[in-house]
Amino acid sequence: MTGRGFGGSMTGLFALLGGSGLWFGGHDGDLPVVKINDDDSLMAHWPSEDYGAPYDAEPECRFWNMSVQYRADLCNHFTIGRSASTPAKARERALACAGMHGTECVLSPEIGLAIPAAFLYVSTGEAIGTMRMVLGPRLLPVETAQQHVRVAPPSGDGVTDTRTFLFNTTIRVEFFDGATRSMATTQLEGEAAFCVQLLRVAFEARCWQQLD
Repeated sequence: MTGRGFGGSMTGLFALLGGSGLWFGGHDGDLPVVKINDDDSLMAHWPSEDYGAPYDAEPECRFWNMSVQYRADLCNHFTIGRSASTPAKARERALACAGMHGTECVLSPEIGLAIPAAFLYVSTGEAIGTMRMVLGPRLLPVETAQQHVRVAPPSGDGVTDTRTFLFNTTIRVEFFDGATRSMATTQLEGEAAFCVQLLRVAFEARCWQQLD
């Protein structure tokens, strides 16, 4: 399987009130909670970015295998609002990992970024071929369908390392736009919506309690 696998079957309609997806085959509250970066840095050091590194050095992508959750240490509006220098480099890393592993969904911990963000590959419009950064996403009410979604990490085998979630097929999300340094609201569907909800599951609940 290439990329991050998203697949499943549709269920009924409901009004979204926020929160993360229901996890089948395991409760997220039972998972160990770990730091994103051991040195508590905002952005991990990548040797592949060092001056003099081989031009074909592979990016140090660390894809979430759904066996842990990430700590909420930097899940606060102050840190997110002051991370102005982060988005450009973060998007470059996300694009490198997306290209290497054939996925359109990259989560911030996977590129060593310690604040919660989902990176969505842009396939249409003027920004085609780039990654859209959805930082600190808050889910807003919207009526949508639910879907059982089987997820596999891009670096896994897609068979033994999958998990199933109950996600919304459409979400309305408010997030911080690093490029404009302002709040934005948009509606996402399908895999883009699943990616943002996967981010919310990847971080411990305390993160979203502090941001929502």
